Amino acid sequence: MLKGHFISVWEEGHVVTPCFLAEDSGELFPEAVDVGDLGSLEKEFFQTPDGNEIPVCPTCHEFILKNVMNPGVGHTLNEEDECSNPECESHNK
Repeated sequence: MLKGHFISVWEEGHVVTPCFLAEDSGELFPEAVDVGDLGSLEKEFFQTPDGNEIPVCPTCHEFILKNVMNPGVGHTLNEEDECSNPECESHNK
């Protein structure tokens, strides 16, 4: 488990929460907090101890996004981000 911070950026501010990342599965374990109404959610990411930002799935909000190569048109490959959770609804698009 990698200890870092779960950061959510909102229209009216941002929230930083202590969090653990299960590196083998990409699952996040943030501390629960009540933030009230901060407007629209703009983005979320896991920040590692050395400051790297790993995007969080905008669909399930519980796993990081991983970089994958998916088939494109013809014989090409497209580099895309997808949720680390194979059960996430984002895979059903």
